[in-house]
Amino acid sequence: MLSTLFYILLFAIATVIIYIWGIKKEQSREKELLDNLYKKSEKIVIRSFKQNKTLSRKDIENELANVKSSLFYSKHKLVIKNPSHLAKIIIGNLLNSGTIIKTTNGYTLKYKSK
Repeated sequence: MLSTLFYILLFAIATVIIYIWGIKKEQSREKELLDNLYKKSEKIVIRSFKQNKTLSRKDIENELANVKSSLFYSKHKLVIKNPSHLAKIIIGNLLNSGTIIKTTNGYTLKYKSK
């Protein structure tokens, strides 16, 4: 009798823990989707810079036109409808981190000295 009550209590505690974990994941889903989108977009832009020495803002917008982001455990997705807004954010992030520099023709990848 006492062991059965113990197992029921253990099951209830496990259920509450899983429920709370699910709520926390649901609350942080939007932030994780945006972070995933920004990382993916930065990788795409840096790859484009390695292929082309200089890119204009319009070129960067064209590269980011069809970027999608999703989480492997969720059916929710982010799809870019306004690539100019995303390009502005990504260019700002890359300029602040020192990855790219602004030139008269557009933007270029900053080479790191070794």
